[in-house]
Amino acid sequence: MQTSAASTPDAAKTVRGAATRRRLVQAAREELIERSGSLEVDSVAARAGLSVGSIYRHFGSRAGLIGAVVDDFYSRYRSEALEINPAPGARFSERERKRTELTVAFHYSDPLARVILSNLHLDPEVAVKEAAHIDAMIALAARVMALGQRRGELPKDRDARFVGAMIIGGMHHVLTVALANDPPIPRRTTTRKLWVLNASIMGIPPDHHR
Repeated sequence: MQTSAASTPDAAKTVRGAATRRRLVQAAREELIERSGSLEVDSVAARAGLSVGSIYRHFGSRAGLIGAVVDDFYSRYRSEALEINPAPGARFSERERKRTELTVAFHYSDPLARVILSNLHLDPEVAVKEAAHIDAMIALAARVMALGQRRGELPKDRDARFVGAMIIGGMHHVLTVALANDPPIPRRTTTRKLWVLNASIMGIPPDHHR
């Protein structure tokens, strides 16, 4: 009788390893939120019900574990707001306004956003991880801007790469300020003002979607 690949010892180890990684990332996420960016490996291991050694086996270091949490955060953000068409069939300005709304909603709904935007870049290894995600997001935004220019929906006198960088960088810094405020600036206010900024950078009126 043949044995399926999923039931082999190596496959079982892979499944268990992935499950262990998820438990540790979730525990580290909870720890970072509760302790405002502070993390101790002993506490994370206890929270996950695993040994401290499992952290080093799977992530190599404390910074590697935090980097995995950052990877998860930005991967979810990109898949939920940036790497989708948020308004199929709509005009460019309407799609990008909706993308701005999704971006703000994602950051306001995830308590880890405030921690990542304000604290974790101080760790050099984590900063490298974050920078890689930001570079990828800028490249994606530049492609979207260039497409809008080719379709005649955006002015062609602006460098799409600069526009992409200003939008991603602007959203990052505006959200940092909004969430760091005590209490946070109201979500609707942040969304409205951020869209005015983005529309200005792209060269379209902020109410052009209507």
